[in-house]
Amino acid sequence: MAISDRKKREKEQRRQSIIDAAEKLFFEKGYDNVTMNDIAKEVELNRATIYLYFENKEAVCFAVILRGVSLLNKMVKDNVRKAIDNQSIKAMGRTYYTFFQVYPHYFQVYTLFQSGRFELIGLRAQAFRDVREIIRLQKEIFELLHLHIKDGIKKGSYRMNVDGIKREGLRQDIDSFYATCLVISTIESMLNPPPVLEKELKDRDISKYQFEAVLMHFVNRLLRDS
Repeated sequence: MAISDRKKREKEQRRQSIIDAAEKLFFEKGYDNVTMNDIAKEVELNRATIYLYFENKEAVCFAVILRGVSLLNKMVKDNVRKAIDNQSIKAMGRTYYTFFQVYPHYFQVYTLFQSGRFELIGLRAQAFRDVREIIRLQKEIFELLHLHIKDGIKKGSYRMNVDGIKREGLRQDIDSFYATCLVISTIESMLNPPPVLEKELKDRDISKYQFEAVLMHFVNRLLRDS
């Protein structure tokens, strides 16, 4: 192995070690309670070395968020593509719910990113690349669902599956783009309901799992003929 290749590999390994340390601390203490000094101590490097890889704490957080979104992207693609008939909408909603149940800490940093908390203008090289990749993966999920919805509309009100059983299709009078926006917005609201809605669910003893099931069923019904 050439010296330049080895140095490149070592540099990437160190970068991943910093991300590992930051992820651990963010998940244990919460993003706001972690400093770059904390990350440096956790990874056993001096703070100056950390700054060679990340310009600030926000940049490290983008790298952590990218890990989570990469995992989510893979789960969504796998589950939506395996969805039977017109079940892609339900499959996507269930995948988001399952992902953030299995990886609840990624939900915390993902919500920070979605909230607009971070200033995304004027980012330096690596942070810019990480944010661009996060957005690309999110767009990929949107486009995958959009493709499935367009396909459902194209196939009409009803179609036959491979077993000859009639299945409901998507309505032909809806716009596929707006339908996709509705589904994505519903999923985001399901994952992070506003405080007033959270209180109402709690007062009525409705779990997030029940809320997710009813909400996705309702969206499915809106997009179908019956």
